[in-house]
Amino acid sequence: MARRKFQNLTEPMFYLLMALCAGDKCGIEINSYITRKSGGRVDLGPGTLYTLLSEFEAENVISYVGMEGKRKIYRISDYGRALYIEEFKRLKQCIFDAEREIEDEQIG
Repeated sequence: MARRKFQNLTEPMFYLLMALCAGDKCGIEINSYITRKSGGRVDLGPGTLYTLLSEFEAENVISYVGMEGKRKIYRISDYGRALYIEEFKRLKQCIFDAEREIEDEQIG
């Protein structure tokens, strides 16, 4: 069976969508949001950030909505929001499974 594109998001992809779920942003605002929310753990270089933005835009995960000065502003699509929520639920299930496994090891 062929894998669907963006079936499992990388950490930078997940945080980028999280940033846009919080509202429309330009690249600099997205990067600042990601750095702040991840406590500096996830730090996207410009090449990675703009490559992801381009890929997401090409797949209608996000859309370009206009310019503010020289900055391009992006918005998450309904499809992008669904991808984000799906990945959130997948990660939450992974954590639940891992916690249960750790509890079983500590009891047994």
